[in-house]
Amino acid sequence: PTLVADWQRTRPDAQVDVMIANTAAVAAAVARMEVDIGLIEGPCHEPDVVARPWREEELVICCAPSHQLLGGDPARKLDVAALRRAAWLLREPGSGTREAVEQALQPHLHQLHEGLRFGGTEAIKQAAVEGLGFTCLSLFAVRDLVALGRLVRVRTTLPRLVRRFWLVHHRRKQFSRGLAAFVDFCEQG
Repeated sequence: PTLVADWQRTRPDAQVDVMIANTAAVAAAVARMEVDIGLIEGPCHEPDVVARPWREEELVICCAPSHQLLGGDPARKLDVAALRRAAWLLREPGSGTREAVEQALQPHLHQLHEGLRFGGTEAIKQAAVEGLGFTCLSLFAVRDLVALGRLVRVRTTLPRLVRRFWLVHHRRKQFSRGLAAFVDFCEQG
């Protein structure tokens, strides 16, 4: 929504219809040519859809400051063995966020113990605040709760975690001037 608002400020006459859904649903809508383009947070598995890298974002592991695995020390650095014991708060299958988290963590942890599954990021954040488990989300998504001290960024022995966002369109899509300008705007911002 922020990107669309910025676009509307520069082109108030432009019409933009927004569909907010998980990666699989957006990619399927692009494949059926129901939408012109999609901005998705996970890999696209639709054969008729072209996916172009768009942005990268840092993923951070968070939990409540009082979580038992921190042993009373929110600054404690956790190793892989401790992270394997954690109950993970995850998005639903088909979510780009879930796929990105699995791709980032599984090479190191090999398997995630799924504590609870949610249909949205806000629910995951609140569950983490309540101490129900660990989560791995974008720094952008959790920065407010970290600043308030309701979540802590867990220090780990893992390398920096990132996820890539993709701009997707149907391989036979003809871009109008307006759509091409919007895509350029997205790629610049």
